Amino acid sequence: MAVPATLWRPGMRITDARLNAKDYQAGVLLVSFTNLASYLLNQTFPDPFPVAPVMDVEIASGAGTTGRFEARAINVTATGWTLFVLITDAAEGPDTWSGVPIHWTARMPT
Repeated sequence: MAVPATLWRPGMRITDARLNAKDYQAGVLLVSFTNLASYLLNQTFPDPFPVAPVMDVEIASGAGTTGRFEARAINVTATGWTLFVLITDAAEGPDTWSGVPIHWTARMPT
């Protein structure tokens, strides 16, 4: 379980888990789909958070038609989240992606 690194209180014991704790996690997803206008992908955090974290998601490419899409995190819980990729102009129609990088970060709420 993730132990928030910033929640130290007087009297807490110093343990390996607390010394190595991070209050954030991050990763990169390589997203591929064929002929879609929106895409969902469920993700599990490597280490669960004590509460639902604050998420940031970014399409790390401007190649081809990726500029017409946006990405966001939905259904965020302490154990996971869902990537939601959608086209921003429905008039353009569906598209195909192959290995487009999506960067994500999750951090404890302040």
